Amino acid sequence: MHLMQNHKIKKLSVSKKKVFLIIFFLVFIFIILFFVIKPKNTIKSLNKPKYEEIIKEINAKKNLNFINIEKFIIDNKNIYGTLISLSLAKQYILKNNLEKAFIQLKTSLEYTKEENLKNILRIRMAKIKIEQNKEKDAIEIIQEIKDDSWKNIVENIKGDIFIKNKNTKEAINAWKKSKHFEDSKTSKEIINMKINEIQTN
Repeated sequence: MHLMQNHKIKKLSVSKKKVFLIIFFLVFIFIILFFVIKPKNTIKSLNKPKYEEIIKEINAKKNLNFINIEKFIIDNKNIYGTLISLSLAKQYILKNNLEKAFIQLKTSLEYTKEENLKNILRIRMAKIKIEQNKEKDAIEIIQEIKDDSWKNIVENIKGDIFIKNKNTKEAINAWKKSKHFEDSKTSKEIINMKINEIQTN
């Protein structure tokens, strides 16, 4: 009888320990969720208003002094930083500062993780190289785009590069490939116009 009582006491003690450990574990998880994940979400939500302010500042700028905006990009290596970088690069291009625009996009490419966003950066970078008459560099950049859903754009740009180098045959082949992968009716018509213009000359 005495042994049975001891056994029950031990079982009760073990059960209490289990309950204590479960409660401790749940409290620990709650603390992690509250103090780690919640602040991260707060930071993300704070970035959006700041992002909108920066966009307005970029559009309002009349000179090339974008120091505060560049600092925002350095401090925000996330989607907001990348989008600001694209907008800033556009301003540099409009002001004919192609090299600075290219550096801005290239820097963003190094930390951007989202593949479609990376491809947008590559396309913009390639177009800058075309403007600088560095077609070989442009080809190398767009060849980094491996996603088939971007083939229509990649082949279209290749066609533009080939025709700039007076390589008519390769240009037409590239544009035909672009047309094959293209879903937009308007884009197909533009490609047809490019091909027809070459063939009639």
